[in-house]
This record gives sequence, C-alpha cells and structure tokens, in this order.
Amino acid sequence: MKARISLIFVLFLSVVSCNFVHDTPDYIFNIIGLNANKIPISFERVFKEFRQHKADGTLKLPSEDGKTMKNASCVEVVQFAYADTFKEDIKRIRELNPTEEAEPIVQAGIELFEYVDEIQNEDFLKIAKMIDEGKSDREVDIAAKKLDETKGIILEQKQSKVMDLLLPYADANGVEYKRF
Repeated sequence: MKARISLIFVLFLSVVSCNFVHDTPDYIFNIIGLNANKIPISFERVFKEFRQHKADGTLKLPSEDGKTMKNASCVEVVQFAYADTFKEDIKRIRELNPTEEAEPIVQAGIELFEYVDEIQNEDFLKIAKMIDEGKSDREVDIAAKKLDETKGIILEQKQSKVMDLLLPYADANGVEYKRF
C-alpha cells in the first residue's frame, strides 16, 4: 500500500513539475525568431526565379532513387519544396512551454507561421500553375505582385508583431543575436 501511495505521489509531482519547467528565452528565440528568416520577403522575386529556372531547364527535383535529379513542373517543385516548409515550425512552436511573459510571443509566432503556411500551400500553387500553363511573364508578375500587395502586407504586419515582441523579450533576458 505504501509503495502504491509513493508511486502516485511521484507521478503527481512529475506532472506538476512539468508545468513549472519553461523553455528558455534562447530556445524560444531560436524556434520563433530564427525560423522566421525562412519567410520570403518578396513573392514576386520568388516567382521570377521559378520562371527563370523553368526557362533555363533547371527546374528539377530529386528522382525516386534520390541519386539523380529529374525535370519538374513548377507545381511539383512548389509542392516538394514549400508544402511542408512551416509545418514542423508550427508544431515546435505549439510544443513550447513559455512563461507568462513569453506567451504573447508564442501566440504571435503561431499566427505568423500558420499564415505563411497557408500562402505557400494555396497561393504559391496557383501562381506555379500559371507558370506551368505558360501564362505570360506579365500575368505571372501581376499575380505575384498582387500577392505581395495583399497577403504580403498582412504577412509583414504579422512578422513585425512577432519581432516587436520577441526582440525586447530577448534583450530583457540576455539572449544574444545579430541584427542585419
């Protein structure tokens, strides 16, 4: 009986203590701040690069054997390279155990990464399909510019919100980082 009570007590302490162990400011900064560097600054530039690679015949993906490269459509490259870009980041951010002070940063980080994930899984595919269908450079540029001027602006606002919360938090907690 004593052993059973002791086991229950140990399990209880383990569960309770997990709620008091928070991720470090360095870890939160790395998971949210450094991964935000993967977010494209200009969608128009991304699609100009895709068009150039397609025109040059250098739009490629690994073959099934993983040893060689094969020609690919723009849609295939977007699905391969971008479909899951931010899924792991979102998962890691959701798994953070922040202090009360860091909670707004985590929430803003989730919003940012979910938004950019949505853009890459929906809007990127639409514009990639336009390239594959042979739409004119002008049509593709207009679509990419429209994405920059609509969702890109919202994305920039979300990213600014994260950084406006994250950088003072990092400074207050002695996190070392470089500004570019």
